[in-house]
Amino acid sequence: MTQGELHSQYDLGLLALAALNVGVIVLDQDERVRLWNSWIEAHSGVTADAARGRPLLELFPQLAGGYFHETVRAALHQGHPAVLSQSLHDAPLPLFTIPLSAAASLLQHVHVIPLAGPSGRHCLIQVNDASAAHKRESMLKRKARLLQESLELQRTLTEELERSHINLEALVQARTAELEELAGHLQDLSEREKADLARELHDELGALLTAIRIDISWLQRTISEWPATAGTKLQRIQDNLDQGIQLKRRIMEGMRPTLLSNFGLVVTLQELVRERAALNQWELALDLPPEDLTLGEDLSITLFRITQEALTNASKYAQASRVMVRLAVDEANIVLTVEDDGIGMPAGTVQPPYRHGIIGMRHRVLARKGQFAIEPVAPHGTRVTVLIPRAG
Repeated sequence: MTQGELHSQYDLGLLALAALNVGVIVLDQDERVRLWNSWIEAHSGVTADAARGRPLLELFPQLAGGYFHETVRAALHQGHPAVLSQSLHDAPLPLFTIPLSAAASLLQHVHVIPLAGPSGRHCLIQVNDASAAHKRESMLKRKARLLQESLELQRTLTEELERSHINLEALVQARTAELEELAGHLQDLSEREKADLARELHDELGALLTAIRIDISWLQRTISEWPATAGTKLQRIQDNLDQGIQLKRRIMEGMRPTLLSNFGLVVTLQELVRERAALNQWELALDLPPEDLTLGEDLSITLFRITQEALTNASKYAQASRVMVRLAVDEANIVLTVEDDGIGMPAGTVQPPYRHGIIGMRHRVLARKGQFAIEPVAPHGTRVTVLIPRAG
């Protein structure tokens, strides 16, 4: 290659360096400037002619003894390259943004690259404007911070919602327990009031009706000469009185079964189920303990009422032809099952027409700390199952 060609390539290289939007400084092994491109001129305020041949520390005395100077020396004497990122080193060189009059330090990303050639060791310093990258990094950090704050807020809200849900669930459970306790108390109170009223009907009204019947019978026996119409009227009074006594007995049985008080739960259930089966022409399957149970009065009336309500539902709604009633007892629990082969509850039924009876049965069971279930039976029919602790 001729001398002219070398000069031409050298000039072309200088033009290429001037066109780059990066700063380029080349130092020789004595740390003197050999190349100082136009980008460095624009951001330092020092021309290439003024910088060329002068030591770097003479141009930038504030670099002496600093990390950047040590990095340059390591590249020149030991051949160690280095990268000084803007994240850790905002402004390794005293360069400024344009216009220089603003005196605003330029954020830099610097590569220090050792060069080895025929003329000895050199060091290439490449400087990139890191302002845009810094802005992007700042924006990303801000977005990350906002995201973190959003996640923190979301976690706080989630925890608060969970606490509120737990508190609400506890409150609902407490209120439900209170309502169940209240329902049980009201049912017990209603049963006691029915029992009191039944006793009053038996003692007061029963005695009064019996006295009237005795008096009418005495009149019929002692007065021999009655007009025909008077005798007929007297017999009609007697018949109406007998009907009133029967009505009183049915009302008393509805309020408080006398069988339950006198003969216990097993006998009472036998009579109840057989009476309903005969009335509705059901085929009956009855599975009861052979002997009566020693149960509290409240528990006995609860089991009786549940059986009564289940049979009423089977009679009014199920169109059943067969009914099964089973009462199983062990040391801890009593299990009552009432099953029919009727039409059952239609699929998807949310509120069957007899829902109030079901609610009443469920409240009676829950008030005794028991378990209540109503379910379909294959191929058709309904089963009511009740489990109540004997100590409930």
